[in-house]
Amino acid sequence: MPRTVSEATEDFAASRLPESERRSTLSITLVRMGFTVSATDLLYGMSLGLFFDFWTAVAIALGSSLVVSAVSVLCGLMGQRERVTTAIGMQLTFGRDGSRLPSLVIAVLSAGFVGYSTGITAGVLPGGDDPVTGLVYCVLLSAVYTALSIIGFGKGLTWVGRISVPLMLAAVLVAVVATVRHAGGLGAVLASDPVRGGEVTVLAMFALGVNKWMTGATVTPDITRFGRTPGTVWTTTLAEFVVGNFGFNMLGILIGLGVGLGDMGDAFAVVGVAGLAAVAVFVQGFPHEVNNMYAASLAGRSALGLPRLVVNVLAGLLGAGLAYYGLSAGILDAFLTYLGHLGYAIPLIPGILIADYFVVRRGRYDLDLAQVSRVNWRAMAAYFGGLGVNLWLGFGLGDELWHALPLTGALLYLALSARQIRAARDAAATAPAQPRSRAASIRRA
Repeated sequence: MPRTVSEATEDFAASRLPESERRSTLSITLVRMGFTVSATDLLYGMSLGLFFDFWTAVAIALGSSLVVSAVSVLCGLMGQRERVTTAIGMQLTFGRDGSRLPSLVIAVLSAGFVGYSTGITAGVLPGGDDPVTGLVYCVLLSAVYTALSIIGFGKGLTWVGRISVPLMLAAVLVAVVATVRHAGGLGAVLASDPVRGGEVTVLAMFALGVNKWMTGATVTPDITRFGRTPGTVWTTTLAEFVVGNFGFNMLGILIGLGVGLGDMGDAFAVVGVAGLAAVAVFVQGFPHEVNNMYAASLAGRSALGLPRLVVNVLAGLLGAGLAYYGLSAGILDAFLTYLGHLGYAIPLIPGILIADYFVVRRGRYDLDLAQVSRVNWRAMAAYFGGLGVNLWLGFGLGDELWHALPLTGALLYLALSARQIRAARDAAATAPAQPRSRAASIRRA
């Protein structure tokens, strides 16, 4: 019986991925690098070059990349072992209904990244500073990204990554060479004083670097569930967040120090590669925005209970609106403000997921969703309690870093799950050794 369009685009959003759908490490690497070979990482690196000297900026970029990599590996192993999306993991952790809130948070924030990144792209295209032309760009780009995301991993994300990632890398490398020549050589760039030095603290920018990809680290299972071995998780994480994220931060730092401008279009124009800027940012938009749209659709499907096709369209509309807002408000300041707000809500989710899977459940999901409670009140209490703690730390005590880390959610959830941890430990000590089962499928309740 032929499937409807809605059914054909589900991409195993509500079930374990069949073994036959596993993909090569190279395919997954290119998809994951499509997240971080992006204008947002370049823009963040440029902001580091505006605020700090070269070596301080490098240390911030590397440190934040390593923190995000650690979270991504742990979340990614959950997806690869269990062959499930982040949304299913949240249903098992927060409960069938309880997971709707964190799923909605991830969906909205992922769509937000699409919006701000689309605004960056629209801003460097010819005539993008004109309100009407900018609006047209935002709408058209969002429509294309939405269509590619609807196609799914095999035909949408994989081929977009194979084409766009190498092109973006080549284009930005040319721009960096032009920047170094413009500044009088690499030594001159490395010795440059930041034009906005002292305006932002090291901890604040470190936290923004973590915030920038905490959502991406959380949704790692959406992609690593296609991996054939755990080694795929480690390899693709290093490619995404060390080669991709840190690498592009480095390139951005050189441009920021060498040019001293925060507007990407203006910076490329100063070094004589304005046309290349438009091409590079336009090309990178495809893997970056499509990947984020894909994550938003999977999480939104779980949150709203609607087909992934419908959620994809809704996310596209939200992204188009935010793109135009960011373009109108000034993309750099709007983007950094957006990153600052992420740190209060997002890190709690991976902290609770990791604590539940690796400690409380001892590294295995065995339950059908039909057997899962509607709400896991321990997880909900850890989330809302952690949100209260984070807001108090940030607004009450002026904390610049702790609230951006997943530790608050993890520690609260473990404290609330002490009885379950003891029970699981006692059961494991008395049960006979059994091979790990992957036969049971997870069905949507």
